[in-house]
Amino acid sequence: MTTTDKFAQGEPAWIDLQSPDQEASKRFYAALFGWEYEDNRMTTDYVYSMATVRGSAVAAIAPQEPEAVQAGITTAWTTYFAVDDIEAVQEKVAPAGGRVIIAADDVEGFGRMALVEDSIGAPLALWQAGSMSGAGLVNEPGSFVWHELAAGNWDHAVPFYRDVFDVEPIEQPMDDGSFTMIKAGGKYVAGFRDQEDEHSTPHWEVYFSVADTNSSVSTARDAGAELLVEPYDIEGVGRMAMLRDPQGAVFWVMQEA
Repeated sequence: MTTTDKFAQGEPAWIDLQSPDQEASKRFYAALFGWEYEDNRMTTDYVYSMATVRGSAVAAIAPQEPEAVQAGITTAWTTYFAVDDIEAVQEKVAPAGGRVIIAADDVEGFGRMALVEDSIGAPLALWQAGSMSGAGLVNEPGSFVWHELAAGNWDHAVPFYRDVFDVEPIEQPMDDGSFTMIKAGGKYVAGFRDQEDEHSTPHWEVYFSVADTNSSVSTARDAGAELLVEPYDIEGVGRMAMLRDPQGAVFWVMQEA
């Protein structure tokens, strides 16, 4: 079991989903990943449901703002990047070509977070750990295992992540070219790729670890998900597939090699 209590700056540390139907999303991911939930009532109308696997927090599902639902804004998973000093990192966002959407603020003693857009408009969150460093379990079935920025012009975003998080961009040779990743804390933590739909806006996508990709795809489809990319293999990496959940959020499942 891969547990962690510390994430390096620039490393994805947490994920959450703002869903237009929170209870339906909770049922879907419980059926797919076996998630159980710890509900945290933040306000009278807002419950932040922490998903757990074997008692360790792996993600959260919250209600999407009514204004966003009415505006038809597509629900999506949000990736939170660990930072050591959120104010200092936040100050680097605009000079690097991004913008701050929600300035750094406290989250009930758990830590401090800010919502920003990178230099090509992809949303992401900054997370400075307090009592909660991030996910308590990673790289295990039911938890996240990888993150990729999907965009047609992702190469323009690479300097943003280098300059804001002080991470190291690395180009890995591949059979059909190269694959660009970022390295934080001495390990590869995320990558960049072309988006499946050239008309979609730039966004971060989450890969969830599963024991069997084919079986997970079948379970997801039975629960109402749409299969966007058929399962396929990458030698030495694993078998993966892309899905859209019943509420519209895109995600990947991956069975590691």
